[in-house]
Amino acid sequence: MTWLMLTIISAITGALTRILQKVLLSDKQSDPVAFAFIFQLSVAGLFLVYTFLAGTFDQPNLQGLIPNILIMTLFYCVGNLFTFNAFKLAEASEVSIIFTSSAVWSALSAVVLLGENLNITKISGILIVLSGVIFINLRKSKWNLNKGHLFAFMGAMLFGLAFTNDAYIIGRYKNVASYMVLAFALPAITSLLFKPRAISSVKYFLEIKIFGKILLCGVFYALSAITIFTAYKMGGQASIISSIQQTSLIFTVMMGYLFLGEKDNMRNKLIGMGLSFMGVLMLV
Repeated sequence: MTWLMLTIISAITGALTRILQKVLLSDKQSDPVAFAFIFQLSVAGLFLVYTFLAGTFDQPNLQGLIPNILIMTLFYCVGNLFTFNAFKLAEASEVSIIFTSSAVWSALSAVVLLGENLNITKISGILIVLSGVIFINLRKSKWNLNKGHLFAFMGAMLFGLAFTNDAYIIGRYKNVASYMVLAFALPAITSLLFKPRAISSVKYFLEIKIFGKILLCGVFYALSAITIFTAYKMGGQASIISSIQQTSLIFTVMMGYLFLGEKDNMRNKLIGMGLSFMGVLMLV
């Protein structure tokens, strides 16, 4: 399987994750910090079980990477808190538009940290992909700027930078899933340091029906994470992979049309999907 196919799989499973996260966070009883804790810990647990069952658990020498591990923990922890709060305070479409900027942060940091080269064609492809994603979410209504939009921007920046940092760390690992245990467990535990009393809200997510949805969401997110980083290990550029992964919104639109009957704003959606597809062709 090629790195491009893995990136597309990551985009599809990422789209499924977003839909389920929005459902889980729509209830007023759901606390974003408690959700960040239980969700990330669940994904880490899934990866841990997988690596032990497959006999592929790998813990390499991380000497010299402690600053990168600390950056990973902090950026994902705070990035998740920003993102989950953004979904609670702003429209999902508006959050999605702002979150496309994560690809720009990934591309810029990949040039600096990973030494990747971006020519005019690739830069144009990235911009066209992002334009398509933004076009899909455009609405005629005026935005009423609120904290949710600021949270979305901060979350996008931290996730974009964290992805490049992950790509740098993952070079030490033979097995991607082993790193995922660390990448999800540490931010999960750290999230409670920002709001210790959120532990009392965790019980809401432990109800059988709700926890079942969290596990399902965790499975999709685990697939999205492992495929995107495996794509990088197979030779894909972090700056390109991150941009293509933004097309997950296209799959969200398609699923909404097929399964939820969401047919509003189809003109913008079709134009946006066409632009994104054209941009992807310029990147591969």
